[in-house]
Order: sequence, then C-alpha cells, then structure tokens
Amino acid sequence: MKTKRKTHGEAMREARRRLGLTQLDLAHTVGCTESLMTKIETGRAMPRPELKAAIAAALGIHTWEVGT
Repeated sequence: MKTKRKTHGEAMREARRRLGLTQLDLAHTVGCTESLMTKIETGRAMPRPELKAAIAAALGIHTWEVGT
C-alpha cells in the first residue's frame, strides 16, 4: 500500500499548527499578509527565497518544505 506524500503546504500547515500559530500569526512574524500565507499553504503562490527562508526558520522546518 502506498502512503500519500505530504504536499509542501501540508507540511507547512502541520508545523504551524504544532506551534499553535494561525496563518495571521505566522504572516506577522515573517512580514507578509495573511492572504499571501494562505496562498503559499494552498500552493497558489510561491514565496520569494527570502520569505521562504523566514517561514522555514519561524516554523523550524527545511526550506524545501515551504512552498513549491
């Protein structure tokens, strides 16, 4: 039986929730809008490299787990 691989957004969302953060909390922490954070988590936007690094650092995950 194959296990479903997590999308980047799913990994990011899980890490955010583990830390008890909302999308708005994370957006404020990294300096972007809640709308952009939603789009990144749902795969509708790709963050700039510096934003990707900030999100990964804030969540304690690898940059490859953020966005596509």
